Amino acid sequence: TQGFHLQHVAEGLYGRYLHVYSWPDGELKQTLDLGGTGLMPLEIRFLHDQSKGTGYVGCALTNNIVRFFKTEDGSWSHQVAISVKPLKVQNWILTELPGFITDILISLDDRFLYFANWLHGDIRQYNIDPRNLVLVSQVWVGGLIQKGSPLAAMTEDGKTWQSDVLEIQGH
Repeated sequence: TQGFHLQHVAEGLYGRYLHVYSWPDGELKQTLDLGGTGLMPLEIRFLHDQSKGTGYVGCALTNNIVRFFKTEDGSWSHQVAISVKPLKVQNWILTELPGFITDILISLDDRFLYFANWLHGDIRQYNIDPRNLVLVSQVWVGGLIQKGSPLAAMTEDGKTWQSDVLEIQGH
């Protein structure tokens, strides 16, 4: 069948690897196994400063941004740089709603990393300190928990909330 099925996650049908190739000859040089914290890596973005040998990949199913980097011996390594916690929700197929990280972008000056939590409906901005990315801004633009949706997110004390429906120039 087509579409997303939780069973497919358990069966390992979604990717968890980054493959490093030699660009000129297309030879596979290394495979990075992101393991259970790097399921469904979708978009890779490198820093614009090539001398840094650093990039980031958004892992949709595990709600992580993974930093990958060149080591002193020329091989590549990785570590989880950002983890987005799922939201506790009501009226959904599960009790928690993952962010489902999709689009990822790095500013031209390599100072900020942006990504979209497709299901949560927010876009986040993090500073880029390679070992300690910090959330500096967040805007709610849609997703499944906006007002008018049957879904509602729950706070730690059990209160429900929904984000406002975004309006631009009155629309």
